[in-house]
Amino acid sequence: MTEPSGHPTRRSFVAGSMGAAALTATATGGIGLYRTRHEVPASYGLTVAMQTSQGPWRQTRRLVETPDLERLLPDSRVLVGPEQGPLLEAEEEWLAGLSLPGHVAGTPRDLARQAALDLWVLSAGLPLAVAGWSPMWRHAWPRDTAHVAVALHRLGDAKGATRQLATLASRVGRAGRMQARYALDGGTPDDRPPQDDGFGWALWAAGSTADSWRGTSHASAIEGFVRHCATTALGRLASDGLPLPSPDYWELDEGQLTLGTAAPVLAGLEHAATLLPDRLGERCAAAALHLDHQVHATFGMRGWPRRISGGASDTAIAWLLPPYRTAPPREADIRAALDDAARQMARPNGGYAPGGDWRDDGVAWTPETAVLAGAWATSPTTRERAVETLRWLAEHRTSAGSLPEKVLDDGSPAGPSPLAWTAAVTLTAAADVAG
Repeated sequence: MTEPSGHPTRRSFVAGSMGAAALTATATGGIGLYRTRHEVPASYGLTVAMQTSQGPWRQTRRLVETPDLERLLPDSRVLVGPEQGPLLEAEEEWLAGLSLPGHVAGTPRDLARQAALDLWVLSAGLPLAVAGWSPMWRHAWPRDTAHVAVALHRLGDAKGATRQLATLASRVGRAGRMQARYALDGGTPDDRPPQDDGFGWALWAAGSTADSWRGTSHASAIEGFVRHCATTALGRLASDGLPLPSPDYWELDEGQLTLGTAAPVLAGLEHAATLLPDRLGERCAAAALHLDHQVHATFGMRGWPRRISGGASDTAIAWLLPPYRTAPPREADIRAALDDAARQMARPNGGYAPGGDWRDDGVAWTPETAVLAGAWATSPTTRERAVETLRWLAEHRTSAGSLPEKVLDDGSPAGPSPLAWTAAVTLTAAADVAG
């Protein structure tokens, strides 16, 4: 996908270990060729590994290609080299402090550990977790930051979860719009449009991790950030109580509201209401109640499409359910709609596409597949389906053990590996399945 400015987004490329065609999406959701396969990098690596703790942050890690595998220390994200001892010690010390999900019968025993290692290598020593280590992904998306913070909180890394939120708060400041992504060195990498879903994601993460950051030296900054996000999200609601149209995780200009914006904003306002014991919190609660009604009256009445006017389904329907919301009204109806959406988005290779009208190329996307697993994991009636989906994710990791961005129609991993969003959602889904 690309924005009108021509900047490629994180989903611009569909490239595997042998390369593949890159794609661009039109504003109506159709997908067309963006570049030929010969213009696409041949590989985004099998994983990322630490090589030093010294010098500029971009030099601390490197992509691991097939020839480099012999230099990758077993069961780690550390390369053989002069600093391997301290780096491996830091990695193991971090892992030892986690409460990793117990083994889920039917999935590989190393699923949680390997996903945690993916998170570690994309976040250790950095102010914010990067989406991936390939240059185009070496930035922080607020949605990813939110999911990483929640995953770290669930793993028991309170400091890590707090750092993600505190740093995001400092980058956003009191800006009236949330940027699509933030550069680790400051500012934004390009001029792609802001995304209002970011305020919802930040509020959801703050509410979900409150036990980690409350009482810390960052509490005041995060509380101020919560107030700012809540106030701004309320200000971005139209007179009918629905959010204004905005690009969402598909990173397209949108002329109409998408579920990818409405769902995170709804979840965020509900969490803001629990965090703000004052008039602002009451406003958030009232707005969330009305927004829930409006979402059902619009998207719900049309079969839960991606766009409010109707059409095909979208992964965003999962964001109307736990772990994003607590006991949402008409949960059974939403879960039934989720199953219908999953049927539309299913790929022959066993994974899922982001939407029902996504390009019919057989490629599955792991973040969205993991999101579906997470929603299924929070209900006893669909827990086995969550296990099956987690097993599929585990079976399609790279040979280095990392979760890739995509899985091609032939079952081979593709795109940047690892991907922070996929690792984070996989861990939270595994935690919910394990109980």
